[in-house]
Amino acid sequence: MGMEYKISHFGGARAADELVIYENVARTGTNAYGVEAVVENGIAVSVGSNDRAVPENGFVVSGHGSAALFIKENIFEGVKVSIDREKNVLTVINDDEAKNYYYTKKLGEIKQRSEKAKMDVSNLIRQIQQLIDEKNYEPCRQLLEEAYYRTCESKKGEIRAVWHRPLEKSPEEIDACVKRLADAGFNMLLIETIYEGYSIAARCTDMPLRADLAGKDFDMVDEYIKAGKKYGVEIHAWIEDFFVGIESKDKSKGCGSPIIDQHPEWAARKKDGSIYMRAEPGYIYLNAALPEVRVFLRDMYQKLLDEYAFDGIQLDYIRYPLSPSVDESVGFDDYSVKAFKEATGIDIRTVTTTDCDEWRRFILWRAENVTIYVKMMYDLAQSYKKRGRKLMLSTAVFGNPDEALRLKSQNWQLWCQNGWLDAIFPMAYLPDAGDVYREVKYMVDNFGNIPNISGISPMYSRLPVIESTKQVEACRAAGAKGVAFFCAANLTDEQIEKLKIGVFRE
Repeated sequence: MGMEYKISHFGGARAADELVIYENVARTGTNAYGVEAVVENGIAVSVGSNDRAVPENGFVVSGHGSAALFIKENIFEGVKVSIDREKNVLTVINDDEAKNYYYTKKLGEIKQRSEKAKMDVSNLIRQIQQLIDEKNYEPCRQLLEEAYYRTCESKKGEIRAVWHRPLEKSPEEIDACVKRLADAGFNMLLIETIYEGYSIAARCTDMPLRADLAGKDFDMVDEYIKAGKKYGVEIHAWIEDFFVGIESKDKSKGCGSPIIDQHPEWAARKKDGSIYMRAEPGYIYLNAALPEVRVFLRDMYQKLLDEYAFDGIQLDYIRYPLSPSVDESVGFDDYSVKAFKEATGIDIRTVTTTDCDEWRRFILWRAENVTIYVKMMYDLAQSYKKRGRKLMLSTAVFGNPDEALRLKSQNWQLWCQNGWLDAIFPMAYLPDAGDVYREVKYMVDNFGNIPNISGISPMYSRLPVIESTKQVEACRAAGAKGVAFFCAANLTDEQIEKLKIGVFRE
């Protein structure tokens, strides 16, 4: 008797938490947010990434959410997989024959890794082989993972970054935080300096200080920079630019964004005049079309750089809100409507569908507004560099450039072509290392003039600990100049231990 799982359907699109069987087609055509297992002649031959080729002598099991978790936990190379078409049930049989096949194959891979990395794990290899010979398979997985970590190559000179929302309550806690990350091998800390319209920088008055920091006798930013210098970790200001708040449940206390409470005319507005996004629940954005908004943000960064010795600044939410439909898009305020009509002759209020040339021109016009702001930030960074200051200007961007432009008016490929950035941090937040590799490889191959520091989220996504190592290796293989983990709050002691003995060993 094997493990069983209900089949959602055969073929078609894979929706949330569904398990779908694909057969008699060339490929599954799925997105990167799931897991797939290829089955040939009733035996699983590979498990992992998406949009798989479908074998003539078998099928592909594709899962999302809970179904993906079932695949990850129960299907591996060598297990027997069958389908009951009457009951719509998938059965997985994990017997000794399957385990012997799988662990013998994995042991062979460890031997190859050991030779390539020139790391001696012969003692572990002997232990695993003995367990396989004795058919004592239970301890094999843990020992194989240990051997995997110890046969990792550790790449010197790469950027190892981590995003962090600072919630520490004292200088001592900040020092301990930075030391812990430095000990793990990280050399760059991206501190969330301004979020939802609030600042942690006591000497930046453009945005109000976060409420819990009022009356504190220390400046969080000063303490992070001090600890960074102490432990050899660069400190970068990570700032959400055009995203400035979330809808307040108690409107008597304001809309949810202090800057929009002060300047309601700066809000990005939908067709019905509302400022709250639904595709990004309750999010409030500044209107990127307004010159005074762009100047306000640029001046805010200038004050931060004048007041604090940041090693870099990272622009995040450097885009318009997600735009799945006309009604859920912004750019319908009087200023934007008038400016777009003057530029193109099109009254955007008359457009009712996103599938037309008029809407595509609107998307490009919005993207130009964001690009104008990025150029302003480039000029600002250059002004400091010309005076001898070492400073990195980077952006967190969506990995797929076509979707970034079409859905968010974020034309980061143009910024790269113009050479305005010192690095891009694409958010390759995917569950499988194979999909991470493909996304990063595409970006490196097409936009390789700007260093790619690949954003990954195995810890935040609660993937098995070993997936962090596999995704780092995938980014390296794809040609990235470093990795950035989201986020420090999800970095466990076990994660740190495995990074230290493996990919961050040197």
